[in-house]
Amino acid sequence: MKNFLIALVIAIVLVNCLGSLVDSWLGMHLVMSDELLSPWENVAVLSLIGVALAVVGFVVAISVMGTILLALGAGFLALLVLGVSAFWPIILIGIALYVLKNRNSAAYKQQNDTNMHHTL
Repeated sequence: MKNFLIALVIAIVLVNCLGSLVDSWLGMHLVMSDELLSPWENVAVLSLIGVALAVVGFVVAISVMGTILLALGAGFLALLVLGVSAFWPIILIGIALYVLKNRNSAAYKQQNDTNMHHTL
């Protein structure tokens, strides 16, 4: 909460300073209903325009990035399906051997016991 309040104060000071700079350096004034807007109102309107442009840019960037990621994902999935479909007999035999392997045999237990001495 403390950081949020500090950020809020900094944002208010920056908006005030930038509003004064835009007013004095550029002489930029927005007119509504034949009245000049104050520097605060100028900054508010320009900020809203900036936020709208940022949102539009974000949507465009996300849509382009989303399209690229979707294409890469579809390509990866196609390669995965192609690979599995090409090697499915080998994969099936490997799974069958793993499942059907008799792990209760004496040779397996002896080999496993000797291998376990080398591990921590």
